[in-house]
Amino acid sequence: MFSKEKIAIAIEALKEQNIDMWIIAGQESATNTEPILSVMSDAEFIGLTALIFNKDGSSAAICTPIDYNGYVHHGVFDEVIAFPVSFIDTLAEYVKKMNPATIGLNFSLENPSADGLSLGMYNTLMKAFEKANFQGEVVSAERVVVKVRGIKTEEEIAKIRKACLAAEEIFNDAKDFIKAGMNCKDVYAFFQNEVDRKGYGYSWPKSCNPGVFSGDGCPGGHMGAPDFPISYGDVVNIDFGIVVDGYGCDLQRMYYVLKPGETDAPQDIKDAFYVVRDSIQLAAKTLKPGVTGLEVDTVAREYVVSKGFPSWNAALGHQMGQVAHDGGPLLGPERPRYNRDELIRTPLFKNMVFTIEPGIPTRAGRIGLEEDVVVKEDGAEFIVPYQEELYLV
Repeated sequence: MFSKEKIAIAIEALKEQNIDMWIIAGQESATNTEPILSVMSDAEFIGLTALIFNKDGSSAAICTPIDYNGYVHHGVFDEVIAFPVSFIDTLAEYVKKMNPATIGLNFSLENPSADGLSLGMYNTLMKAFEKANFQGEVVSAERVVVKVRGIKTEEEIAKIRKACLAAEEIFNDAKDFIKAGMNCKDVYAFFQNEVDRKGYGYSWPKSCNPGVFSGDGCPGGHMGAPDFPISYGDVVNIDFGIVVDGYGCDLQRMYYVLKPGETDAPQDIKDAFYVVRDSIQLAAKTLKPGVTGLEVDTVAREYVVSKGFPSWNAALGHQMGQVAHDGGPLLGPERPRYNRDELIRTPLFKNMVFTIEPGIPTRAGRIGLEEDVVVKEDGAEFIVPYQEELYLV
């Protein structure tokens, strides 16, 4: 079914951007996906299809005769039009009737989640517009997609929370599993066995999920688990995300491997952990509707640097949803790969879901925490309780 809440967000975004008509078009989307479709509906395109939403609040679906009853059954479109022979001719008739000044399509140079229109489909639409004698402007619908995908409904937030809680259970079980003398690959296998046993999906490819990194000198990044030993006195960083009921999470948790005779982590390691933890708290307090990702990143980054640690070589956070990297604006710095207005200087909206994930090096290995939060009026709300102390193992 289609989400009426998402359609309402789309209509509001069309009004804000002064786009008269938004067309989501494609065919066989299970093979050649359109990213925004799964956010708005559990439907798939089979034959040539155009879903049309207009600034005036009206909507239409143009589809094959065999798909007609399905779109009528959804009950959300003002018109469902089965093209008898030609998709191009039928779409042209509708465009000519509505006479829009601007048409938004799903193409984008920077945002993959807004770039779902294939080149072949684009050329098909252009033929229809030419046949309709359309004299207006074709524009990117990126800013519409950013709101429709980014602003999560309460149902979506509940599903993300369910995934976070399920991941937390596995993180907690790992406290009794991780031991000195193991390899990072052993912990990687433990997490994957639990995911597979419980029937969950993965928020990013299984081959590098989770990331498990232990001790000074351990390779890191998006790579899964290196062939690297876990030793007494190491911190173990685990970057892990699963999918439950179609929505995911992306969390990092930190463990400290006690040396014989130790009952706590060394103070300098704990202090480093607290710097990362507290920078996340500061970022969350800053993350309100209307702020930019650059502002949020700057607050956390300046705090970490003020405590004598280096600035990390990545953005502070990204959007979360059906997948770990959900597209749209980031919480990011003015570094070359992020320094674009649509990524870091776009005002953020209530109910967007972000990760917050700073990290710093220590003599015992990298300390990195990652929390999933939802933007609220008084600052971001943690979807599940944040990690307050190192897990001692």
